[in-house]
Amino acid sequence: MNPRKLLFMGAIGISAFAFGQSQTVKVLEFVPAPGQFVNVLPSANSSTTQEEVNQSCADQLNNEMLVSLGPYGGYITVAFDHPVQNLLGSDLRICGNGYYSDRDPEYGLNTIGGEFEPGIVHVGVGDDVATAKWYQLAGWEYYTNEIHDFSITYYKPTEQTGPAEIPYSQFDDYIRWEATWTQNGEQCDSTGYHMKNVFHSQDYWPAWIKDETLTFTGAKLPNNAINYGTADAQYWVLYRYAADAYGYVDDSLNSDIYSTFDIDWAVDEDGNHVDLDAINFIRVTTGIFQYCGWLGESSTELTQFVDLHLIPGYDDDPIIITPREHGGIGSVIADERPSDDSIYDLMGRKVTNPTHGIYAKSGKLIYVK
Repeated sequence: MNPRKLLFMGAIGISAFAFGQSQTVKVLEFVPAPGQFVNVLPSANSSTTQEEVNQSCADQLNNEMLVSLGPYGGYITVAFDHPVQNLLGSDLRICGNGYYSDRDPEYGLNTIGGEFEPGIVHVGVGDDVATAKWYQLAGWEYYTNEIHDFSITYYKPTEQTGPAEIPYSQFDDYIRWEATWTQNGEQCDSTGYHMKNVFHSQDYWPAWIKDETLTFTGAKLPNNAINYGTADAQYWVLYRYAADAYGYVDDSLNSDIYSTFDIDWAVDEDGNHVDLDAINFIRVTTGIFQYCGWLGESSTELTQFVDLHLIPGYDDDPIIITPREHGGIGSVIADERPSDDSIYDLMGRKVTNPTHGIYAKSGKLIYVK
């Protein structure tokens, strides 16, 4: 822990109000990956500029309304009108739209599953977002099942309609993607398509981005979804990694302590802890690469950023989350949620004889050579 936090610098909290610091955020970057809520949350069209969509995102967030980052890799970068201080306990709350299921076939009301689509948080230090030094906030899966070098390229579709044989699809081979990563010391690669589903007919490619490809590289979290139904009658439950899993956006109720984030969790590119006095920028990235049939791709959604130190009285009794022990590689998911030995493709279809590519098994990503 940063020793400065133990000093509990109350004068900083007082100065926050004296200088009129606010909870309003400015959106500096918004690059969603292509998905079913792109161009909808927020609204955009072919005449929208990057500056306009950034402002639309800011308007949404400052009014506690949804912004969707799309599937894996999509991100948003924001800044308050002041640096966020690293004091005792959690420093930020970042809200999403996660909720618990009241019909979990395995656990019922005792579930830790529902609709959770975890996003990874990075914090930046510097005067400019382009030159800032960035650090990941190491969450529950960082030292165990997280992949640290996942890279995916999405290809802009040339058609908006096409053959549709997959359940709930209006175009099976809509968004092509190619992915690479390292697993167990081996280089892995796979390619596939995301379908356009019957519930969202707009163009899934960000309308203001004219590039023919979008590439995202970074950390990837384990898959967390199980289809308890069939291919035609699907019933998906998306689980938290544990009842006390921390460190991810859109992975708990907004009222939980686990929607808060401690700058003391910051690590550098080698996974080493770093002491930060304060941070200037916050970036949230969809951290999961998963397709859930009729639900579509898993995509982190956000509704609000909060500097907890600006809340009167918070620093008198801050939220303290004790980080998980770093030792060992193991499956936390298997201890906390049902096991399903069936193998599914990324469209949620059960596969009897998987070939080369990415599949889901027991809620986790596997690679078949």
